[in-house]
Amino acid sequence: MEEKYIIGDNISFTPIDIKCIDEAMEFQAKIIEKMDNKDFFTPLTKQEFATPIKGRDNVYFLKYKNELVGLAVATCDIPEVLSGYRVPTKNVMLVDSIMIKEEFRGFGLQKQVLGLLEKRAHELGLNGLVATVHPENIYSLRNFLKMDYSILHSAFLHGGERLVLIKKI
Repeated sequence: MEEKYIIGDNISFTPIDIKCIDEAMEFQAKIIEKMDNKDFFTPLTKQEFATPIKGRDNVYFLKYKNELVGLAVATCDIPEVLSGYRVPTKNVMLVDSIMIKEEFRGFGLQKQVLGLLEKRAHELGLNGLVATVHPENIYSLRNFLKMDYSILHSAFLHGGERLVLIKKI
C-alpha cells in the first residue's frame, strides 16, 4: 500500500528564517537539475527568497522525517513585480514557487500547499492569490485549476510564455 503524505500529519510545513536561504537555494537547484523540461521553472534569486522571509509572508520547508521534500515561496507587497502580471486585483499574494522532490510528487502536496497559502492570504486580509505556470506543465496547471484558480491570460514572464492564474478570496 502506498504511503500518503499529509501536511500536519507526517509532513511538516514550517516557515524558515534568513539563515536557511542557502539550503533553500540548494534544494531549488537540485529540483531544477532533475527536471526534464527546465523551461518550466526560472530559479529564484537569493533576494527573491529574502523578501518574503522578511515580509508578511514566508518561505516554507516541507519535511518528512527531517528530510527536506518540498519548498514553497509566497510573496506580498511587490506591486512593481505584479504590474508585469497585469492582475486586475490589488493586495494579492504571489505564489512564487512550489517545488516538491520527485519521489513525493503525485500525492497532492502541491494542492495542500496551495490550500495553506490561501489560508495565510486570508489571514493577511488579501484579496487573492496569483501564480504563473508554464503552459506545458500540465500537472501544476491541473492542480491550480482544481484549487479554483482561473487563467487570466498568457504573458511573457520569467524568460518564456507563462499562464497567469488568479484566485480571488
